[in-house]
Amino acid sequence: MKFIKKLMLNRPAEKRLVYFYSMVATDEQVWLLENKHGDLLVSEGDEDYEFLLPVWPSRSFAEMEAANLKKSYKAFNMPLSQFIDHLLVDLEEDGGAAAIFPNEKDTMIQTRKEIIEMIDQIND
Repeated sequence: MKFIKKLMLNRPAEKRLVYFYSMVATDEQVWLLENKHGDLLVSEGDEDYEFLLPVWPSRSFAEMEAANLKKSYKAFNMPLSQFIDHLLVDLEEDGGAAAIFPNEKDTMIQTRKEIIEMIDQIND
């Protein structure tokens, strides 16, 4: 199973995005990483966003990322509704966006509005 997950991680960002939404729409949860103080893992932003919040479709993908980090982080899940209605609102107010299912090469960056649109498309 780990081999299949590594293959998925190496897929282009667009393919991982589709996989992410298919899993998230079914499970109705996202996976994030936090340190022992409860601080979320964030990464450096780009020209449009001050910082990015990486999210994963399952515990195993989040844990694979945590294993590659220098500091200790643990995976935890958040209900999709809480993610959309609370965390993403706060994230955008602070100048951030979500990094959907990132890997070392690339990621798709999405806003709350884009995430809601993708979930709505899958649920239709």
